[in-house]
Amino acid sequence: MMKSIKLFSALFLTILFFSACKKEYSIENGVVKTSIGTWQFSDSDTTYTGDMDSVSIVSTGTTKELFLDGKTADGSQNFSMVLFADTFKVGSYKASLFQTTFDFGTASKTIYKALQLNGEFIVNITSLTNSSITGDFSGKVLDSLGRLVNLTNGKFTSKFSGIVAPTSSGVLGDSAGNCRPAVINGVYKEGTTMTPANTAQIQVTVAVPGTYSISTNSVNGIMFSSTGTFNSTGVQSVTLTASGTPALSGDQTFTLNYGNSKCGFKLTFLPAAAASGDYFPLSLNTNWQFSLQGGTTSDSTFSKVIDYKPTFDNKDYQTIARYDVPNFNNAIDSFYYRKPGGDYYQFMNYSTLLGFDNIVTGEFIFLKDNVAAGTTWNSPTISGTILGVPISGYAKMTILEKAVPVTIASFDFPDVIKVKYEYFLLNAPVPAYTMERWFAKNIGEIYNSFTMGPETEIHQIEEFRIY
Repeated sequence: MMKSIKLFSALFLTILFFSACKKEYSIENGVVKTSIGTWQFSDSDTTYTGDMDSVSIVSTGTTKELFLDGKTADGSQNFSMVLFADTFKVGSYKASLFQTTFDFGTASKTIYKALQLNGEFIVNITSLTNSSITGDFSGKVLDSLGRLVNLTNGKFTSKFSGIVAPTSSGVLGDSAGNCRPAVINGVYKEGTTMTPANTAQIQVTVAVPGTYSISTNSVNGIMFSSTGTFNSTGVQSVTLTASGTPALSGDQTFTLNYGNSKCGFKLTFLPAAAASGDYFPLSLNTNWQFSLQGGTTSDSTFSKVIDYKPTFDNKDYQTIARYDVPNFNNAIDSFYYRKPGGDYYQFMNYSTLLGFDNIVTGEFIFLKDNVAAGTTWNSPTISGTILGVPISGYAKMTILEKAVPVTIASFDFPDVIKVKYEYFLLNAPVPAYTMERWFAKNIGEIYNSFTMGPETEIHQIEEFRIY
């Protein structure tokens, strides 16, 4: 995880864990799809590219909205830019004047977002005809960590081909306003974020074929939605996908909207998993995702408690596997933990980390939740040889703060223990490097920093699920 650190970063690597009406297109109004189009932009160290999938103009009164939508080559990331004007023409469109917005990310996470109040973001249309559009863009955006970054070298071009169907119309549900049938799929549990498996299948009686946008209101932090095209009249089945994280358990009623038609359905949210009271939960399938501060999506890591319980030195351990995001097929490492009482232990093979001539294994206490702030303790001395040269060292842990509230991204953690780690070579007066790790009650590790010399690397929690 610590890519910039060499020998000393490897020493305790395994203790690290690292979010209108549509018409035929013309310059005046209308909607079209693209058959050929590309886009690109760069941040400080990464260039993103992809294809433009569609271009559409939606009329909402006197104001029109120009949508430019695309994806990366592998389809995993979405490009979306919207321009606002009475009439679209060659010229500049500024976020500060409410003339443009920009979003780039995955279905579940925004990577970059330009809004009116977050610094200047400018889109320039350099060419616009009845069959094509070309332009460039640059400026300030918010990244996934809520920081302002600068995008450069933004370009887009697209040709128009094919007329989009008009907006459809029809009726939802039965005469009593119930969405029947409403088939609910997936598990809905308090505190568990929705996935593509969380869906609601409903029926629509279509009167006029065409495009549709069907969605529910937001209830208990959850919303269902779907967009597409009805190609014929009559009864049609639509699958809506849920998004969000439920805040509460119990029965909730959702209202579905399709044009002027409405209907409702009920959904029961299960209670959250019983809180363990631990600051490092080890229940099966519990998982965490971390992002590198200042890094890219490829620097994110995903860790999960798996069903493997090895025994070392007559002690039973639980296993956490770690993966690189977005590759979840093969784990890149495994870590072994146990917790008797208020002490949290990790077992490790130090020889694989430091390159000792012979195998050196052992465990150490990386966290105590039953001692006061200011308490310190040391790991056992770790000794081995490298090319015959003896090397020994140890770690010193200090509780910096206990039971303090912490906010990271959109998460509020009311009870957090902050621990400092200092790693010494034996008899050295100062540590070779230091770390700081934060542990939230019932959640686990939420933050860590690694400092060696003038360099500090920080990882913080991005997503989590506790089972």
